[in-house]
Amino acid sequence: MISVNGIMWTEDRRWSHTELKMALMNRRFFIPAAIASGLAPAWLLAAARPERVQVLRGDTLTRISRRHGLSVTELRLWNGLTSDLIQVGQEIWLKPRYTQLPLAKITQPRIKAGRWKNIITHHSATPNGSAAIFDEYHRVAQGREHGLAYHFVIGNGTNSPDGKVEVGGRWLKQANGGHVRSAEYNSCSIGICLVGNFEKTQPSTKQIKSLIELSDYLKHRMFRGRLKFFVHKELEKTLCPGRHFPLTRFHQLFS
Repeated sequence: MISVNGIMWTEDRRWSHTELKMALMNRRFFIPAAIASGLAPAWLLAAARPERVQVLRGDTLTRISRRHGLSVTELRLWNGLTSDLIQVGQEIWLKPRYTQLPLAKITQPRIKAGRWKNIITHHSATPNGSAAIFDEYHRVAQGREHGLAYHFVIGNGTNSPDGKVEVGGRWLKQANGGHVRSAEYNSCSIGICLVGNFEKTQPSTKQIKSLIELSDYLKHRMFRGRLKFFVHKELEKTLCPGRHFPLTRFHQLFS
């Protein structure tokens, strides 16, 4: 039990509308006391929670999660963590940043962190498509045993929702890509394909937002800045991903 402004608070005490307003108006004194007592409700913890914190000596994911009213699973998802191992000085996000990403599926496989060195972005050079359509084409027409050559596909609203990030089987199996001619690059590069022909049209706003989120999550969260960003034509003689792809913008963000 704690006393704030003359009001006694216990775990089973109900919060009236007036008292909730008082809590917000007096957050400088009330919120720290409520959090320290362990009696703060979820909404109050969320109101007091910063966007991110740095790991201090002695911190663990469990301690950080309890301190801020979150679950370890949420912290792992939002920060691209493949284990509970964290380091002093590391930045931990306490709020979701990646609204376009299927984080649970992206983090589903046991990530082979040491093998991935690059992100290579492509366009499909077709007006429509989806992960399922490309998978069938790569299996039947091209004879690829493992199907879809890319690790991720971002839809354009034709055969999958605009901006939807689809996770391919090669990512789930942590298998080599088949998206460039170089076996060396396929073995260490994550392939992302945006549906569309960007020699003729521009990628949609939602596709660009999803690509930024996915690239940021992979590069800065999951692989701690180690990945290099390329588009296909920077590595091989091709037009991919087309003249309308905003290459300069992405190099400013991820190079």
